[in-house]
Amino acid sequence: MPDPRLALVAPWFGPWPVWINLYLESCRWNPEITWLIPTDQDPPACQPPNVTFLSMTLAEFTARAAAVTGLPLVPSDPYKICDYKPLTGEIFADELRAFTHFGYTDNDIIYGRLACELTPERLATYEIISSHANLQAGHLTVMQNTRRVCRAWRHTPKWRRHLQRPDHTGFDERAFGRRIDPNRWHPPWRRFSVLWHEMFSMPDRAGTWPDGGKSPQHYHWHKGRLTDARGAKEEYAYLHFMFWRSGRYRSEAMGPAPWDSLDTLMHVAWPTAAETGFDITRQGFLPHNSV
Repeated sequence: MPDPRLALVAPWFGPWPVWINLYLESCRWNPEITWLIPTDQDPPACQPPNVTFLSMTLAEFTARAAAVTGLPLVPSDPYKICDYKPLTGEIFADELRAFTHFGYTDNDIIYGRLACELTPERLATYEIISSHANLQAGHLTVMQNTRRVCRAWRHTPKWRRHLQRPDHTGFDERAFGRRIDPNRWHPPWRRFSVLWHEMFSMPDRAGTWPDGGKSPQHYHWHKGRLTDARGAKEEYAYLHFMFWRSGRYRSEAMGPAPWDSLDTLMHVAWPTAAETGFDITRQGFLPHNSV
């Protein structure tokens, strides 16, 4: 396989989140990767050269998915398009033609150095890579850009039912995830080479971190390198702060999402943060090396 050329697709419809410029700045420091962001918004202030904004409405995005599936698709809200993530290789076939690999990702993320996990060896070896050890992760999955892999979702039982429902069913992580789960038995002719690999990207997610403790609560980003304050892991590929910003998937035992009660998340201007770095904690985005 030639040297990998990876594009990550991260749709966003509606007003940009307050952290969007920090998100984009973290993309900048992965120059070997291209981001494609389908959106109905004007580009933000931060516009790295490796990020391309694809101007389209939610209806136009949905029409592309409908053309791929042959189904009338009417999402009840923008969150439904998460179910369309496994279709990414076909929805954006033209835009992805020049890339050996593509992936789908989210926008409630700060990237570190993705190459520390998405190594050339892994990209060459596996057709599909998920950033969790026990789950097909909707917030970062990478695939080889081949017809076989782009159409993998078509082998998922009842895919029409999942995609045609207007509400979100978790098709990307659940039904599609079960179809390609490397820990389940599949007939040889329906197997894909799949790596489910824990990247420890989500604070407050259940499980033990590499240092034996629970997830850290204080992270540092500086010029593309993402670490945590206690040194639980030497370096992170990315930080997905879903459990801090939203209670949608938090268990009752975890308590409320900490950012829900904050009046402001941004305690540092993004140009300053881009130059000197910043911290991410349960209090939001703070100046670098905040206590």
